[in-house]
Amino acid sequence: MTLLAWVSLNAADALLTGLSFLMGARELNPFLGTIALALSVQQMLIIKLLFAVALGGALWLRRSFGTIRVLNWAMSWVVMYNALIITYALS
Repeated sequence: MTLLAWVSLNAADALLTGLSFLMGARELNPFLGTIALALSVQQMLIIKLLFAVALGGALWLRRSFGTIRVLNWAMSWVVMYNALIITYALS
């Protein structure tokens, strides 16, 4: 269940990031921001999701469930913050 939450939260983050790009925002992560500039936003979002799935799978195989749980809480805050910023920008 924690792995499903991890992938779902990262998918929500990618969706909100894509929506933010449509509104004129930029990626604050320097690695992903560089990928978005060098390639395209769509490819950056795919790489973002693939990295999240790979990281979650690696932690799952190592049975680091506590680490995944902590990362889920952190991603929950990131997704909520992004949703709040987008809601504020739309109003």
